[in-house]
Amino acid sequence: MTDLLIDVGNSRTKWILAEDGHVRGAARAVGHDDLVPLYDEWAALRAAPQRVRGVSVGGGEAVAAIDQWITDHWGLAPQWLQTPALGGGIRVAYADPGQLGTDRWLAMVGARAADYLPACIVDCGSAITLDVVDSQGRHQGGLILPGLSAQQAGLASVAPRLPTVDLATKTPFLTNNTHDALASGYLHGTAMALQGLIRRAMAASTERLTPLFTGGDATLIARYLDMDVRLRPDLVLEGLASIP
Repeated sequence: MTDLLIDVGNSRTKWILAEDGHVRGAARAVGHDDLVPLYDEWAALRAAPQRVRGVSVGGGEAVAAIDQWITDHWGLAPQWLQTPALGGGIRVAYADPGQLGTDRWLAMVGARAADYLPACIVDCGSAITLDVVDSQGRHQGGLILPGLSAQQAGLASVAPRLPTVDLATKTPFLTNNTHDALASGYLHGTAMALQGLIRRAMAASTERLTPLFTGGDATLIARYLDMDVRLRPDLVLEGLASIP
């Protein structure tokens, strides 16, 4: 069975095709402000998918537009998953599973499907989330902090005279100008914060956790870490693919 899998985040929509529970290739992404390239790519597929499944943590208007396009062009009704208390081999720690973003649950499902448990999963998107899962698929809890773009937007709201910076793959730690100082703070600061959090999670665990990074900024942030991590950019979609 061919599935079209969709991940509607806070700022971007990612998609990938899956065959019999396994993703094919790498995910593609577009911003919510222009979905036309997304529709063009779907229209160019050699055959329509047999099923459409998705997860949405933002972009309500994007979800409605995507639903309409898929119904109009393929006659399919997308299935948007919600976080269960127990599903995909993961037992969620939240007393109210509905408060846990479905993308976080699916990242844990993806880690289990890829045989990475026990793991400390860091999803680097508009928000950065960290979740710990033991070898039995029991979620130990997690935390949320602002992502790189959210940090820039937040600082700009209180200090609008500071420049917006492009975040490079090689930014020095100590700098001699405001532009690079901001970039260093965002990149080195975020990496060191995550590194400290991961090490604290490891120290608190009775099992040896695998640090697992996913999300749009995962590769960039990982370059500034002083520790080895596994990169799995499409972990949420991998988890979605593995759900029967």
